[in-house]
Amino acid sequence: MTKHRVAPRVGVLLILLLVACIQLPAQSEPKSSLSKAGRDNIFRGDFTIVKDTEAIPANVKQSFAEITREPSFALANPGQEYQATDVVNPKKPRLPWRRLIFAGSCGDKWFIHYERGGIGHYYAIVLLSADGGKRSQFLWGGVGFSGAQDLTELRALVAAEQFSEKHSYY
Repeated sequence: MTKHRVAPRVGVLLILLLVACIQLPAQSEPKSSLSKAGRDNIFRGDFTIVKDTEAIPANVKQSFAEITREPSFALANPGQEYQATDVVNPKKPRLPWRRLIFAGSCGDKWFIHYERGGIGHYYAIVLLSADGGKRSQFLWGGVGFSGAQDLTELRALVAAEQFSEKHSYY
């Protein structure tokens, strides 16, 4: 008799969980959309390229952690080990899920171009405004299946709409 009572409760629980999951990202996801002209101009300027996470300011790291929904900043440097697949090695359980390709700054703008491992490997860009040590602000982000080797290639990929703005998970 308890079998018949448990099944409806489990069904109700699953429905509530599904509703919560659908509504949760909509409340906290960063969103910004760019026009074609905006994409063409987003990386204009003389950017200083960074290939070490230690060179990224603390306020940019904090915002990046929030955008990527991590409790703290976790980004491997280029060439370092990271969680490239969804199979977690029990000997190395704390590898970051993301690895820096390169980052850059120009004035108060910072971008971070990185790859994310796991069950669906992808490349991403997050662009932030960081003014003098205060909390930085999300300006734009995109997800794609091709990574750039340098700023020229990154500019071309963004202009060609190879990074989708429609994803809310970076």
